[in-house]
Amino acid sequence: MNPRLFLFTAALAAAVPGIPARADEPPGAVPIVAPAPSASGSPAPGSSAPPASDEPSTVLEVDASSIGFSPGSVFGPWQFLTVAGRTIAGPNDKPGFATVVRADHDSGFPTSGTWYSLDDYHTFSNGLFVYAQLQASSGTIFPRRGAYAEADPTVLPNFVFAVGGGELVSYAGLVQRYLNVGPTLYFPHGNATLRYLPLWTQGQVSASSLLGTVELGDEGRSTWTLSVQDGVEPAFEVNDPFVAATTQERTFVADLSFRHWITPRFGYVISGELGDQHDRFTGVPVYARRGATVGLFWGFGHAAAAP
Repeated sequence: MNPRLFLFTAALAAAVPGIPARADEPPGAVPIVAPAPSASGSPAPGSSAPPASDEPSTVLEVDASSIGFSPGSVFGPWQFLTVAGRTIAGPNDKPGFATVVRADHDSGFPTSGTWYSLDDYHTFSNGLFVYAQLQASSGTIFPRRGAYAEADPTVLPNFVFAVGGGELVSYAGLVQRYLNVGPTLYFPHGNATLRYLPLWTQGQVSASSLLGTVELGDEGRSTWTLSVQDGVEPAFEVNDPFVAATTQERTFVADLSFRHWITPRFGYVISGELGDQHDRFTGVPVYARRGATVGLFWGFGHAAAAP
């Protein structure tokens, strides 16, 4: 399968390396460019504890990524530059933005494109968060437009069950609709997420995959995040927000990222990914992929004063 047939889609935790999130935000194994799930020891969803006095009100992150393929005589490398930010707007909202510039250096048909998004986390109560995102793009790599919405009710202490869905429309008019459902369990110094991700193309072609994410550590110090996904195309891929136009391949991708705070308001993120794709009927390998991301993030302002 030609990887160029992929379309941009809402995906999973750290699909684009996320802005650091607190543990009282919805889990991030959902929409693109949403914050990754928090691994801090701060209160889990449902807590009314105030933010720490040194928590920034705004976070900006810049990341650069590259993905290579083997055999590499046709595809790649694919390169990405991501600029994303999130801020606190009043007591109940955390809006954000992201811009992703992508360049494909394929030997037969190099091309590029830019993707834009606006989103918001909204708190209705201690037991219910919602998330919404609008997407648009230029160029021909990404879908022309898209939208995603998700609800994250707390069903048990430290246990959230997410239900989300969205739609993407390509420049050719192809419509893809998808769901994103599953639980997140929060525990001291970490959390674990499981997602089921079905997708339908023009209401007929369907596929699904499973995504598991575990994050450990403490925000403000260091966190480790492991994401593993396996499924039949078209589906969602870790750290690669694209979806295939056929259902002939089975894709596996694993991503390990490390985020470290040098100061309370500045730090870096590094990650590596590996994966492969096989014909799901014959088992013949299609390609192997390897990728890496490096980035920096900055915090500004003060979220609140500790009591």
